[in-house]
Formats: sequence, structure tokens, C-alpha cells
Amino acid sequence: MLSELAEMGFESVELGHGIRYSLWPGILKAHEEKLIRIQSLHNFCPLPMGFTRAAPNCYEFSHPKSIQRTHALKYTLQTIDHAAMFGARAVVLHLGTTEQKQVSNQIEALYTQGKLGSRAYVKLKVQAVIDHERWLKIQWPWVEEVLHQLIAHASAKNIKLGLECRESIEEIPIDSAWPQIFAALPQTAGYWHDFGHAARKHTLGFIDHYQHLSSLAPRLIGCHIHDLVHPHRDHQVPGTGSIPFEQLWPLIEKCASLTQDPCYVLELSPRVAKDKVLQSLLWWKQNGPASLQH
Repeated sequence: MLSELAEMGFESVELGHGIRYSLWPGILKAHEEKLIRIQSLHNFCPLPMGFTRAAPNCYEFSHPKSIQRTHALKYTLQTIDHAAMFGARAVVLHLGTTEQKQVSNQIEALYTQGKLGSRAYVKLKVQAVIDHERWLKIQWPWVEEVLHQLIAHASAKNIKLGLECRESIEEIPIDSAWPQIFAALPQTAGYWHDFGHAARKHTLGFIDHYQHLSSLAPRLIGCHIHDLVHPHRDHQVPGTGSIPFEQLWPLIEKCASLTQDPCYVLELSPRVAKDKVLQSLLWWKQNGPASLQH
């Protein structure tokens, strides 16, 4: 896997949340041979025993059952240790899900029916926001308790924690809460911007992509880069969808508070063919932030 990526011209990779233990010996061998640089890991990596497919939410910091939160803490600590072993810069985290009623699919269905802004849409959206805020008050203390333990461990290992924006309204946090969350957390924890997730929420009227990234860019640790084909086909080849990357790059470039360039990761669907992956790499070299030395 890593040999093929190196041959395709990639100099660094993120180890994702679908890495099974059976792949681990080969990854360790590639690291020892300095085949390719591992710059980030996506929690949980490798997958906890018993899981054989990508499962970033198999254990959640927000779960009502403490045993589930204990498992989430345990395997995240392991991911941080692995990141340190590889000399990686960051670990990407999902923060959890609220116990509210699932409505994201209904809202996307209204969009595809041309009913964005309709009474049905507004009613559903407003209630979803109210429910999220209500549940967040209950569940956030559980998330915060785990986060502070992770931050202490990551800080000691010189690893940054990237808290990723999510695509569903049910997932923590609601985007308006990001500023107050980061105000209460040390610099070890920062923001991980997923362009496709943000674009989906922009399309559905939950955020303004430009304003959202502008407000959080000073805490930026990394980005998942992929494009969106409306309304919900994300993880597509950059430049083939609706995301205005050329308008968004300057928000990152102008952040003088960044001590180093963020991690940039092409996060493509497993269904994207090899020639399209190569197309994505070429697009990145030609259209990535102007401040980078490609």
C-alpha cells in the first residue's frame, strides 16, 4: 500500500481509520525503511480488535455509557503513541455524536427536492439545532473530560490533536460552539478542517464555508481535501465539484499565528480510481496554497 503511494509521487501520508492490525507489520517495515513519511494518523489507528472496516466512531467520547468512553480513551491514547513512534505531527479526532433524533438525511432529501428554505426545511433545521444544543450541554462534560486527558498525553509526546469538523448536524460540536471550545483548550488541541464536510453544511444552510474557515484558521492544524458533488457526494477529486478552493486558500495563508504549515491530506473515496488519484496529486501541485513549496 505505502510502496504504491510512494511510486505514485506522494512524499507523505495519513494513516486512516481503516488500518487493520494485519497491515501493521508492513507499515512498520515501510517506516523503518523510510519509504514514505507518515505525517498524521486518523483515530483510531490501527482499528481496535474486533473491527475489520473503517470505524472512526466505534467508540465515542460522548457516549452515555462510561465503559464506551473508557474504550475511546484507551484506543486514542494508543493512536497518539503510534503517532509519536512514527514521528508524525498530528492525530485527527472525531468528538462524538449527540443523542438527538437523526435528521441529516431528511434535510438532504429536502435539498434534493428543491425545498431548501421551505417551511418544512426551516422547522426541521431549527428543531435540530435546538436539540443539538440541549444534548451538547449534557454530553460535552464527558467529551471534555476525555479531551483533557488526551491533550496532556499528546503534549508530552509533542503531538497535535486535530478536532475535525463533521458533516452531520448530530455530530459534536455544532459549528457555532467551536470558538468557545478552543478558548477553553490549550494549543495542543486545534482545528482540523474537512473541506467536503464544511461544503455539505454550507450547501444545507448550516454554515457559511468562507466565514467558518476564516474564524477558525488561526487554530488550524490540518485539512482533509476533497471535493463535493451536490448534495452529499464528497471525497471526490478536487477540482471536479463545487468547492471554491481558490477563494479559501488565502484564509489559511494569511494566518501569521500558525507556527508551521498545516498538514494537507487528500482524502479521497476508496472508489476513486488510480488515475484519478494521480489527477488529484497533479491538481494539488498546480492549485494548492501558493505559499507551499510543492
